Amino acid sequence: MTNGFGHSLSSEPRVLVIGGVQEQWSSKTLRDDQKLGNGVEAWAYACNGDYCGHTLVTSTMIKEYDVVICNTNETHNPTYTQQYLKLAEHRPAHIKWVSLLEGNMAEYMVPSATVRAVFNASDLINCINKNLTDALQTLSSTPVRYIGIPYPVDAVKQYRVPITSRKQRVYICPLLLLRFTDYAVAKQLGLEYYGYEERLIRKWKTLKSNYKRYGTVTNKDVKIQTTTLVYNDPELHVYPAVPINEYYKQNANALVWVNMDNRYTWARYVLDAAALGVPIITTHHTGHGDVLFPDTTVSHPYDIQHAVLLGKQLCSDNEFYQRVISYADSQLELYQPERIKNLLLQELS
Repeated sequence: MTNGFGHSLSSEPRVLVIGGVQEQWSSKTLRDDQKLGNGVEAWAYACNGDYCGHTLVTSTMIKEYDVVICNTNETHNPTYTQQYLKLAEHRPAHIKWVSLLEGNMAEYMVPSATVRAVFNASDLINCINKNLTDALQTLSSTPVRYIGIPYPVDAVKQYRVPITSRKQRVYICPLLLLRFTDYAVAKQLGLEYYGYEERLIRKWKTLKSNYKRYGTVTNKDVKIQTTTLVYNDPELHVYPAVPINEYYKQNANALVWVNMDNRYTWARYVLDAAALGVPIITTHHTGHGDVLFPDTTVSHPYDIQHAVLLGKQLCSDNEFYQRVISYADSQLELYQPERIKNLLLQELS
């Protein structure tokens, strides 16, 4: 008997993940800190597969695989779109092609013939936000399914900090120059509040845009300095963004997280909070909030008043606090890598 991919039931399909990071590697060579990631690359790890950047992949290369998972968040770029189409439309018949939609799902609803062409060339469209699946299905006859991205539940849980050891502070989840609403909530909770901003990325392709926006191409801390000036709040602690393992270490001991997300995306912060056992105030937009944190999810990203009330309740009601994080913990198995992988393979078989 075979597993639907021409192999014996005891073997797994050979999987290639195509993404926007221009590198090539096998999941067998990943470092432990790389396995903490929850970007599209996590599919390679979950499937014991390989990863290749879209500028490096070739039609000859994909012939070695049974399943190709292509990160299609660059699909509005004509160059990338034509590459995806060429690879997908001319692939050998045995290869299953999955278009993985990353980024803000709402962006795919902009009328585009190229988006439809990429979708139609696929065997499956993996949407990462449940709120948009029905809308996306109107663009193509190719099945659209809310499967998402494998999440490293057990690895992240290792960073948990006991409640009694947590600091009386609030973590503002998005980079501080992206959104103001999260700060507006955190500031009103009566605790220390902090967030992160990136250092300037100094590459040839960003020189012009960096200079136009920040007036410099050499000052790597200019975005952090800009954040401090824009907020003009001496009580706001602004830190430079850190690698993912440090991110977990630094934020596992916060009392509360705030993520007033206005995007229809994968909502990594909600998953991180659940895995770390920290309550998060988030929005219905995320798709994960309703599942993991129904008691602290507000209906829309601008419901600041309700978010503040929930935050204050978390800070003052120990029973409510414990109930919120216990429920989230009970639902985390839904996102385990093996389960997410099997959902995808079932759709393809």
